[in-house]
Amino acid sequence: MRWVSRAYDYRTTDLAKISERFDVVYDTAATMTTAVGLGMLRDGGVYLDINPTLGKFMRSMFDRRLKPIICKAKADILDGLARAAAEGKLRLPVAKTVPLSDAMRLLHELEQGHKLAGKGLVVMD
Repeated sequence: MRWVSRAYDYRTTDLAKISERFDVVYDTAATMTTAVGLGMLRDGGVYLDINPTLGKFMRSMFDRRLKPIICKAKADILDGLARAAAEGKLRLPVAKTVPLSDAMRLLHELEQGHKLAGKGLVVMD
């Protein structure tokens, strides 16, 4: 089982100076540049960018590491998550990992009542 192990607060951390490389970088505050986000990835990693633009969507067609997404992050929820992660109280167990091609099957299984002992993770590569 894999766990989400670390979260960084963009307000107090210079993200460009982090030497660790990650499988997923999720810019929930939409403040990171694409270059910094992509630069934080290890081989095969994915940068989730919630500040999509036409240019980013076009770039993502050629750079599979960039995944522009459309969502709305709420500051109070994100602050609570960051506090819990910093205090070591946030542990997200990943029970099943599936490729994007199997995402619909996983969703169907869950809708039919199949229970996981943690989160289902869809890998987009």
